Order: sequence, then C-alpha cells, then structure tokens
Amino acid sequence: MPLKDGIYIISSTLSGNPVLDIYQAANPLTAPLTVTRQTTNNQHQQWVVTTLRRGVYSLGSVIGNAWITAPVDGSVAQLDTSVYNPIYNEGTRWKITNIQNDTYQWTFLRIESVQFPGRVIDLEYASSDDNTAAILYPSQQSPNQIWKFIPIAI
Repeated sequence: MPLKDGIYIISSTLSGNPVLDIYQAANPLTAPLTVTRQTTNNQHQQWVVTTLRRGVYSLGSVIGNAWITAPVDGSVAQLDTSVYNPIYNEGTRWKITNIQNDTYQWTFLRIESVQFPGRVIDLEYASSDDNTAAILYPSQQSPNQIWKFIPIAI
C-alpha cells in the first residue's frame, strides 16, 4: 500500500525514536538535517510528503519551500534541505519502500535516494542521540536506516 500524501513526522526505529529535524530551523532553506527527540507542534520536525510518481516522493518542510536533499555527489555525507524543486531535481526525490511487508503502511520504511540508487537516509554512527547527523549511506537495511512515518494531517 503506497504512502498517502500528507504531513508526517519521520521517526527512526532506533531506541528513543528520534525524528528528522531541521537543525537551527531559523534558516530552513539550507539547513543540515539531524535527529532529535520528538516535541509537540515543532514545525521543523514536520514533513510534507508528496507523491511524484508511484513509490517516489518529495519530503518538504512545512516551514517553507525546502526539501530534504541528497549530497550533490552522492557521497557519504550529511543531508540538508534545499530550495531545489523535486519536479526538476532528482536530488530531492526519494523512493520510499516497506522492507518488512508490514500491512501497516507507515512503518519499517527505507528512504532511498532516486538520484543515487542503493543509498538511503541513515543515522551517523547508528546513534539516536540528539543532534546526530542524518546522512546518505549505502543501504544495509540496518535499524539506523529504517523509518516510520507518523501522520499529522492526511
């Protein structure tokens, strides 16, 4: 079952369930991506999921026109946000797939770069500590690469 368009909090399945967060949200248009503990009503932890084609989505901040973006060269590096429109830029397109055939559509998901197949959103050093960098890394289907989408508004 495909992920529905809407607003979500994207949470790691690691202990403590840290969530994707725009670091220093004062400037969301070019901010690095980290994880922190989920807090109520923080817009810098909320993401607009939009279907671009079957299985491929954009992940945009609710704060403004900023999308989660892969490093330009596909290297192992921290993800950030950018103003590159996913309609025109593959670096802001993400393939979201369920890796455990779970019937609940928003759990056990891998977020893979469309531009760099086989590279996924990962947590640096498999850490769930606050301010851990969200990085692009080769897929190993390890717990630090598995995400759940918590719906806010669908």
